[in-house]
Amino acid sequence: MQVSVEQFGDLGRRLKVVVPSDRYAQGVHARIRELSKTVALHGFRRGKVPAMVIEKRFGQQVRDEIGNEIVRETLSEAIAQEKLRPAVTPQVQVDTIDPEFAYTATFEVMPEFGEIEVGDLEIERETAQISDADIDRMIDNLRRQRMSLKPVERGPAAGDYVSFEFSVDAGDARVPAEGMERGLTVIGQNAVLPEIEKALEGLAAEQSASLEVDFPADYREAQLAGKHARIEVKVLRVSEVAMPEVDDAFAASFNVHGGVEQFRQEVRANLERELTQALAMRLRAQVAEKLVARFDAITVPEGLVKQDMEALRRQFIAEANERARRAGQPQPPEPALESFRDTARRRVLVGLLLAELAGRNQIRLDAERVRAALAAIASTYEDPAEVITLYQQNERLMDGLRSRVMDEQVAEWVADHAKTTLVERSFQDVLQPSAAA
Repeated sequence: MQVSVEQFGDLGRRLKVVVPSDRYAQGVHARIRELSKTVALHGFRRGKVPAMVIEKRFGQQVRDEIGNEIVRETLSEAIAQEKLRPAVTPQVQVDTIDPEFAYTATFEVMPEFGEIEVGDLEIERETAQISDADIDRMIDNLRRQRMSLKPVERGPAAGDYVSFEFSVDAGDARVPAEGMERGLTVIGQNAVLPEIEKALEGLAAEQSASLEVDFPADYREAQLAGKHARIEVKVLRVSEVAMPEVDDAFAASFNVHGGVEQFRQEVRANLERELTQALAMRLRAQVAEKLVARFDAITVPEGLVKQDMEALRRQFIAEANERARRAGQPQPPEPALESFRDTARRRVLVGLLLAELAGRNQIRLDAERVRAALAAIASTYEDPAEVITLYQQNERLMDGLRSRVMDEQVAEWVADHAKTTLVERSFQDVLQPSAAA
């Protein structure tokens, strides 16, 4: 076998492989003889089909099979011989069959990173603990999920739900064009204009009011933006929130049958799983940021970047279409593929750097961590066993999970070998940074 390599661009390679012609010819003849003994054709006894008939009927198929078989057997050997590391699946083109079997494999190779020194990287490794206040806050959120609304005759107070109808007359614009439009707001959440909320606070069910409002110039409805308008409002219903008591029955509604104390323990366990995952993700993000800043000049394989661009675009379109569907709006225009290039390139670079560090430092995937990560994901669903089975039967999902765990392991290795400072955070800082701020 003869092998030659041609370089194009920084990472492109054309690998020319020439195999002695007799290997191809012998393979074709052997396959035809095999078929003549096993194929059943009308007019011939099984095992007695002449080779020339097999050639006429199956010749091209056999030649393709043997050619593909030779490529499979020799390509990996040729790549290893030339010490190449393909970044993407090679594209193979058969050049000649006679007098010699020759093909060309075109692909991009992995970039050369040189020395990847992490000892001088400055990393902040966050830690956090679950407090009783965090558990109380989560239980309060769960109570709100099970809350009920009780109509009241009085005017609304902070936290009450107010159902109302309204119309806006801005002279040359009216919303709605005819009749009244309905709305729902919670007093104190500032979901409507302050003037409207103040008017609602002074009304009970079936009471009305008129008010004048100057809409801000950047108001979301262009026809009202910057205009002075008269608003008619009528309260339809005022409802106060009825929160369930945290008792054994409340715990049982979440399939916890050991009482309130057991329920708190279950909540703590769930929060700890969330916290562990969040801290790992934040550490990976910080390590990625530091590595990209140092190795941003590295050329990454365009094939990998394009694959990630397409994946990001598909995800964006699916999510945008789902949001539009839920809002009863038409599907938005699809974004240009190139708009995802910077994000895709960064993601590819991070992935390559983490993989390189894993390989150089013999970091092996921890199967127990994969199982624990899967259990953490499953625990957030009503039937954890069903989710675990779904993952185990879907190799794409498992590959994604293994990749995430491996990235977390490498990020931890970097933090262990870098200039790392431990920073104590609260649970709220980690899980809900915007709320904590």
